[in-house]
Amino acid sequence: MGHCWCHIDVYNMGNMDEDNGFFNIMIYISPPFGNYFIYKNAMPIRGTFTYHRRKGLIWHTARSLRPVRGGWRNQIGFRNAGIRSVNFDVRAVYSISAMESVAEWDSLLECIPAYVSLELNLSCPNVSFSPIPPDILAQFVSKYPSLQVKVKPSYNEYLLNRLIDEGVECIHMSNTISTPKGGISGRQLKEINLHNIERFAKRFTGRLIAGGGIYEAQDVIDYRNAGASDFSISTVYITKPWHIKEIYDEISQGK
Repeated sequence: MGHCWCHIDVYNMGNMDEDNGFFNIMIYISPPFGNYFIYKNAMPIRGTFTYHRRKGLIWHTARSLRPVRGGWRNQIGFRNAGIRSVNFDVRAVYSISAMESVAEWDSLLECIPAYVSLELNLSCPNVSFSPIPPDILAQFVSKYPSLQVKVKPSYNEYLLNRLIDEGVECIHMSNTISTPKGGISGRQLKEINLHNIERFAKRFTGRLIAGGGIYEAQDVIDYRNAGASDFSISTVYITKPWHIKEIYDEISQGK
């Protein structure tokens, strides 16, 4: 597997306690915007990172990020500097995935310190990734107590049962809709996710992060009524940034 030298920055936690709501956080900023934006007590999700570097982030973003009906399309495909270049911040979640082989999951598991908050991205439509074996998933669950998993918008009963059986307590619904020109987010994704979240919430006792098409406060209300406990925003930063405060306020009122 090889040894991994990761640079680590541990910040002063200061007032990050239960009284100010940080540990009750219910809003995430999904990639790619989680790499660049911060907002009050929102938790950025950075990545997605692979073990090895994948060049071309700027090129693939400029080439593929396009507006579509009710949302956006991209075909960035995990372009990143590699997990070994990361200065881990306790105030962020790190999205990771393996593309090359099962051994890459082992390398990621060995490389990342246990205190890091992780999201396993098992669902990007723009890449071919290596499925995570049950035994390695169990090791991730054991090492990272706050582990969350991002899934596809298609409802996969087998995968969801497997995640529950392995002890995953946080599911992120969902990644983008697969098309030949890239993954689509926005209103189309929300329509799918509302149904999936309502269906899954009836049998899942953990946290459900709703993401996709959150552009105003009503979208938060709709997802909450479907059964979501937490929420992730992304393309609102370039579509309707003036709505971010009302979205945050609506989420905060639900705490």
